[in-house]
Amino acid sequence: MNPNPGNDNSYPRAASGVRYAALLLIDQLGETAAAYAAMRAIVLQKRGDEIGASAWRRVAPMIDEMQRKRATGSS
Repeated sequence: MNPNPGNDNSYPRAASGVRYAALLLIDQLGETAAAYAAMRAIVLQKRGDEIGASAWRRVAPMIDEMQRKRATGSS
């Protein structure tokens, strides 16, 4: 159920949530953040939590992208 009827902008909000989660993990874990996110996805999938695993599978590539941009000096 969409909490904002008539406003189907859930994707941008979800994308910003993924970005925020990636930023938090990078701040807390540094270079190991992407590996942590990937491992969480695997653990949750094995436990049968497909929704949680799916979320972590979106976070891991965002971390990779953000760290790659930091390394090359792009913003």
